Amino acid sequence: MYKGVFFDLDGTLLPVDLDELLNKYFDALAKKVQPYVAHEIFINTLLEATMEMMANDGSMTNEDRFMDAFFQRLDIEPGQLMPVLDEFYQKEYPQLGQDIQPASQARQAVEQAAQQAQVVLATNPLFPRAAVEARLEWAGLADFPFRLITTYENSSYCKPNPHYYAEMLAKIGLRGEDCLMVGNDTKEDLVAAELGFDTFLLEDYIIDRETPHRPTWRGSWPELLGVLGYNE
Repeated sequence: MYKGVFFDLDGTLLPVDLDELLNKYFDALAKKVQPYVAHEIFINTLLEATMEMMANDGSMTNEDRFMDAFFQRLDIEPGQLMPVLDEFYQKEYPQLGQDIQPASQARQAVEQAAQQAQVVLATNPLFPRAAVEARLEWAGLADFPFRLITTYENSSYCKPNPHYYAEMLAKIGLRGEDCLMVGNDTKEDLVAAELGFDTFLLEDYIIDRETPHRPTWRGSWPELLGVLGYNE
């Protein structure tokens, strides 16, 4: 019996190829800010600031780390650009996933986990809450009562930094030894094992990168549902 079950979102609960989604996102966001920042400059700045955010050391939130890095590189005031970005996440971003069909077994998995454990959405906190909520909508899980949802507003580390997992454990009052991490990225998700987590590698949209860690279990939804004790 686990006391906590942590689920990744993109490529795990949400059946999507992350690279394809990111390409659509970058293109749509760059078009939105085109009147203010040239396309190539914006994309380069966005990527550089994101890299700094991914290296965050816990001294500030990911949001603050990103904003500092982002606006240091642009000749525009935050007050001028932020309303444009906020509007994008409220209006245009939700449209990016309109063709995605939810995975019914994802719902089964989180509901089964919730019968025995606190359920955490452990998505890499590189995005604002609005973007994460949109992707939960695409996944058919917008109404699910997650104990914690990691976003760039409430997190101070990113995957694959083990401190990301430690920060979540501290917030919900659990030990890694009592938890299961479910994800599709061998580097970002299996690192949870360093804190004592059991891990399940969901292979449907696997991102297979070099890592010293091996999953406790691996497979597709039927195997995961079995680990979670789901019976037809």
